[in-house]
Order: sequence, then C-alpha cells, then structure tokens
Amino acid sequence: MADKLPDLFSYIVESDNGFSPNPFGGVCTLACSKPKIRYYARIGDWIIGTTIGPKKDSLVFAMQISRALTFDLYWKYPEYNSKKPNKNNLTGDNIYKSGDHADLEQVPNQYHNAKHFKGDTSVNRVLISNTFYYFGNNAPDIPEQYRSIISPAQGFTHIKPTSKNSMAVSVFLIWLSDNFKQGINGEPAKSDTKKKTPVASVRLKPIIKEPETLVTN
Repeated sequence: MADKLPDLFSYIVESDNGFSPNPFGGVCTLACSKPKIRYYARIGDWIIGTTIGPKKDSLVFAMQISRALTFDLYWKYPEYNSKKPNKNNLTGDNIYKSGDHADLEQVPNQYHNAKHFKGDTSVNRVLISNTFYYFGNNAPDIPEQYRSIISPAQGFTHIKPTSKNSMAVSVFLIWLSDNFKQGINGEPAKSDTKKKTPVASVRLKPIIKEPETLVTN
C-alpha cells in the first residue's frame, strides 16, 4: 500500500521573532500559539508559515512533524533544555512546566505572558520537527503555481489529500527540497534581542483539550 499523502497546514506568521515557530536547538518547534493546528496535525503532516502583508507570498518556514509531546514532557526531556528561555536564549519556547496540584506554570520568558496562557495551554501538545526549512528574513517567494496553498487570512488553511489543490502541495514539497537546504537559512525577521527583562511568570489551571491520539516517540 502506498504511503498516505500528508496533510498541509498553512498560516500567516504574524511576528517572525524566532519564538513561534522556534527553529533553534536542532529542531523546529511549534509550542505556543496556533492551538488548532497543534490539535489536528499528525506525525508526517507539514506546516508552513508565510509572511504577513502587504507581501503575503513568501515562505517563512516549513516543517514536517516528527514528534508530539505534552508540555510536561517537553519540559522534562533533556534534549529540549536548549529550548528553555534564559538570559542567553531569549527566544526559548519551552515555557510551560507542571506546577502545584498538576497545574501548568508559565516560566519567565520574553514573549508570552498571562494573556497568552489560556490559548497556549488549551491544547496540551507541542509539535517537533527534524525535517524543516526556516528562512526568516530570507523568505523566498512561493512560485505562483503553488500559491493556492497559502492561507488567505488569519487562522489557518488545512489541505487534505482529498482537497482540490492537494497536487499543489506535492509539487510545492518537491520545489522546496530541490531548491533549499534543510535547517536554518536566515535569521528571524523581527529579532527582539534588545529586550532585557522577561515577563513575569504565571501559574494558572489551564483548560486542556487533548488530541485523540498523542504520539510521544
């Protein structure tokens, strides 16, 4: 039986600062924001992020999901320690850990505070990619023949193998692998490295929506 074609999730990256997505530490991660994508996307699926207007046809990143973990496991696994925020790692997205009474606690970080807590933790799932392309400030234009995969507005676009533009996904992925090297190909377009003081930590009880199947390996 032939391998199932992957789904593709496309969204507009509102602020490309290296936090969400986070391409550092050898893997690309989507740990904060976009909870619906984190809920629905499965291992092997692709996620792409494109630039915000007025130029919306450039590719910020593309990642194929290799692994999915709960926030607690993402915090505990030592291979993701490099994703934890500190004074030398302002863009770290590993910002949630178990607190008292099994609640989640948001640790001090540069980008998300209490107002982001509910949205971030509404889906207890961090997406991790070993196969990714991050372009940042070197975002290439997506060829016109593939632009039907670009999300036209905020939210996201979900393209399935049965969708009418599924062929555009296949040829887009070929274009991507034929023309670019995997990994980091640019710097975040909106680097906030001049920030010095992290936001305050917060400890709240999240309303967590679990995916039907959580892959942890």
